[in-house]
Amino acid sequence: MSHLPRVLVRVWERIQSMLLRVVTKLRKSIVVKESNFIHESTIPFNVCEGIVDFYYNNDNYKTHEGSHSGGKKDAAIKESIDMSCNVDYGEFDSRIDQYFRHLDRQIKVYFNKFKRADMPCHIVDKFNIQWYPPGGGYKVWHFERTSKRHCVKRHLVWMTYLTDNPDGGTEFLYQDLYVPAEKGKTLIWPAEWTHTHRSRPDTKYEKMIITGWIELDSL
Repeated sequence: MSHLPRVLVRVWERIQSMLLRVVTKLRKSIVVKESNFIHESTIPFNVCEGIVDFYYNNDNYKTHEGSHSGGKKDAAIKESIDMSCNVDYGEFDSRIDQYFRHLDRQIKVYFNKFKRADMPCHIVDKFNIQWYPPGGGYKVWHFERTSKRHCVKRHLVWMTYLTDNPDGGTEFLYQDLYVPAEKGKTLIWPAEWTHTHRSRPDTKYEKMIITGWIELDSL
């Protein structure tokens, strides 16, 4: 019994050490999560299903082979069938309108979270719905804001997964982050080189996303 207090002290010291490691790990994970500037939210399933239905059933927009870097086509780099649409078409189609109403709320959440990012800007009118076959995707590292005329004012990127692909999500290079594709999951992130990313191809299943940009206003 005379050794009991000393044993208890040692046990308490071990518990404190373990708690310190846990708290440190949690703090690091929170810092990483908050400092990668990638906002994650969810768009309702029925809204996502509406976008998928629009892709297959609309009278105005047609699909085309996906391209990269100003119109170049190379399946080794990007393999997809895209539909390029206009946000304004939401005035005539409730499927588009509902999606952008939800997205607009998430953009406001992003700016409330990262207030320095809240500069005069707007959603680019042109957006893309993209279908990837098994093994498809934008397979090479890339980022969204470049020196090309149509890219130079890009501020943020937005994207919603329209299918479930646990093995076919998005990899972020410098954040050492993999985000699995889950139907409805919506990401907003900076368009800069700091957020270099690429698709992780799902070798078994097809995949769909809707994606576009937020652009800085002209002076």
